[in-house]
This record gives sequence, structure tokens and C-alpha cells, in this order.
Amino acid sequence: MLAAVARLLRPCSSKLQRPPTVSKHRSECQDTAVVFVHGFNGGTDTWAGFIDLLLAEGCVRSWDVFELSYPTGRRIDIPNLWAADPGIDILATELVTALSQLPLSRYRRIALVAHSMGGLAVQRAILDDAALAARLSHVICFGTPSNGLFKATLAGKLKRQLRDMGADSKFIRRLRADWQSKFGASLQFDFLAIQGDRDEFVSGPSSLVPFPASCRRVVPGNHLEIVRPSDRNHTGFQLVIQRLGGLRDSMPAVDGARLAVELGQFQEAVNTLLPRVAQIDDTAMVTLALALDGLGRSGEALELLEEHCNKSSAEALGVLGGRIKRRWLAQRLSVDLAHAREMYSSGLEIAEREGNHEQSYYHAINIAFLDLISAPATSRFPEEVMAMAELALKHCALSNQNHWCLATKGEAYLILNDVVRAEELYREAIARTDSPRERQSMYTQAIRVALRTRGDDAGRTIAQVFGVAGLPKA
Repeated sequence: MLAAVARLLRPCSSKLQRPPTVSKHRSECQDTAVVFVHGFNGGTDTWAGFIDLLLAEGCVRSWDVFELSYPTGRRIDIPNLWAADPGIDILATELVTALSQLPLSRYRRIALVAHSMGGLAVQRAILDDAALAARLSHVICFGTPSNGLFKATLAGKLKRQLRDMGADSKFIRRLRADWQSKFGASLQFDFLAIQGDRDEFVSGPSSLVPFPASCRRVVPGNHLEIVRPSDRNHTGFQLVIQRLGGLRDSMPAVDGARLAVELGQFQEAVNTLLPRVAQIDDTAMVTLALALDGLGRSGEALELLEEHCNKSSAEALGVLGGRIKRRWLAQRLSVDLAHAREMYSSGLEIAEREGNHEQSYYHAINIAFLDLISAPATSRFPEEVMAMAELALKHCALSNQNHWCLATKGEAYLILNDVVRAEELYREAIARTDSPRERQSMYTQAIRVALRTRGDDAGRTIAQVFGVAGLPKA
């Protein structure tokens, strides 16, 4: 046992001694510098593409560019013995120290651009050091859980940095109280809180609500995509360029609608987008469909998607297939079954061709679901159902392990008759989202698969996992 603990400690002992490092990307002794700060389990790869694009932008040529890296990873902390990585309070102090020493101390004005947990360290550093706050020109936080993460997991209990991010943690409560006390709604620097519209790790209310409405933006992408631009047209990248270049970005109507949906203001989004339905693109159409669905107008959402969506988009096909699937489950019209399966099959083909594993597992598991539920109850499972579940697992293995990925794996294991593994995965998926709508979506499909594959016993297990009393009526 002691030998095993020693092996665990040895690889990390050097990491404990490694201080934050400052990397120079452009250092020409100018008056202003922008410093990029990564998030939990991040590193120099977080901002690589972002910084490369920024260095080529003429409008920000007057900014020197640096990146700050600090210890963070998935290795657990051992209570009362040692911590694999410092807590966020300590990271904030180290950030203040790095900014007060050469080469960064010589800059008259500093802009901080942070991702995820890095944004929490930045906020704490600003509160703790008045001199730093006075030097700031900009603070831009991408996907930062400023109100904390609402569900604690086993990892959170074993990892100080995750524990600090808990919504009820001492760190978050003190951070928000101190921020309100010092700044209120009057910030002395240019501030933006940017949320991804498909962020699987941080919810919109956590990243956006603590700040004034004028400081909130929502951009396309998940938790990582929002800081990994493929080109200069990436929305998050453009927001940074505009701000550093001295331009106050005007929020397009579509972006405002995306923000409204993120905050649950569905009617506002519909009022903005519905009059423009003939002009908006697929991404905005999906936003409109989600807003209509949030208002209980799912039939209207489906009609709009069928009429206007680009049938070559895997995401649009997935949204369309989902609407048709729900209609089939309610009315059991064979034409809807065929139509939904066609949408998912086309979406899977496109997603696999594009190497999009998230969309691939989404389409694959829904094809498996349709084939399973539509097969006669007395028949053996069609072989293609098992094969499609295996395909979904293959794509899950190559994807970010967010709550949707975990729920997909849970459903695949239910289909493959491993209820114990499915239960474990669903519990973890539930722990990673605070959205009742998302949990209900997971449960609706999970309970149908459980009852179809293993009967009432499996159904009761899944219902218990989701906190549901009893089984649904036939």
C-alpha cells in the first residue's frame, strides 16, 4: 500500500515545486500587453491557435502578447497529506506576483483574457491587489463559472481546484460578495463575460448573471471551442480583437437572441428572430427552434426547421430529427419514424465525414434508439441496434466527456445489457448538469430503453437514478 502511494506521489512532487510560467509571444517593450490565462486541466495548448491568429492582426499590433501557465491537472489531492495543485486563492496570488515582476511589471496597461477556472483566479487577483486593478484596461472571461458549478462530483471532493469552483464553496461565496462590494455594476475596466451556447461544463447563469447585461456575450461553441478559433471569423476571437483594437462591439440581433435563450428568456429570442426567419442562418434557426420549444411551441419549431434548415448541416439535421422523433413517440406515425431515421442517418454520414465525434455519437445513439423502440416487443433486438450502440461508444471515446457524452454511453450500455455500468454513467451525467430540462431529456430516453431491454427491474433502477418515483404508465 505504501509503495503504491509513493508511486502516486513521485510523478507529482516536481509539479508541486513548479511555479507559474510566463511565455513571451510578442515582447517589444510597448506600453500595453495582453496576458492569456488557461483554465482547469489546461496548458499552453489552450490558447495556441488563438494567439497565432492574434499575432497576425494589424489592429492589435501595439499590444505585446504573453501567456501565463500554472499547475493544474486531474491528479487527486490526498486530504491532510498533500495537494496535487494549489487552490484558486493561491493561483490568484501567484498571478498577482507574476504581473508585478519582469517582464510584465514594465507595462503601463494590462489586458487579461482567461478561460474557465482561469477567470476565477483573475477575478480574485483583481480584488486582492489594488495596484493590479488600477493597471487593467480589459478583462475577458471565456466560460468562467463565476457563480460556481452547481453539482459536486467525486472528483470535486478529491480535487481542491474543483472543490473551490463549487457553487456553495467558501471561495465562490467570498468572491461574489467581494466583487459586488468593490465594483457593483460600475467596473473601472472594460469587462466581458463570454459563454458558449453549447457549453457542457459551465451554465449560462453561472458565467453571465453575476455581471451587468452590457458585459454579457454568448458565442457559438462548447466549453473548448469558444477559445479554439479555426480562422479569424470565429466570434469569440472577433470579440477580443474588437475590444483590444478600441472598438465597442455592437451586439447583433442574432447574438442577442442567443444570449436570451441561454438565460431562459425564450419570448425575447422569438421576438427577435421570428420576423427575420427568411434571412437567418442554420445556427440562428436552431436558436429560434430552441426558443419556440422552450415556450411549448414545438410543432411550430419543427415546421420552421423543415422549411428553412440546410439539410447538409449535421447539427441542423440532429435538431430536426429530434423534433420529428418526439412527434413519432407521441403519435406513432410511421412516416415520422422513417423521416426521423433519415435525418439521423444523413447527419451521421456528414458528421463522420467531417470527423465530428460529438455529432456522430448523437446521431448514432438516436438511430439505435429508434430501431430498438420501433422493433416488435416480442422480437430479438435487431443486430443493427447493437452495432449502432457500439458505434456511439466508439465516437464517445474520442469526444470530450461531458454530460451528454456520459448519458450517451449510459444509453449504449443499457442497449448492450450492462445495467450496472449504465447506472454509473447516468449518475455521473446527472451530476454534471444543473439543467432540469437536460436531466428530463436524458431520463425520457433512458427509461424507454431500460424498459425495452430489461423490463421493469431495469426501469426501476433508472427511475431511481433520476429521482423519479415509480414507472411511467404505458
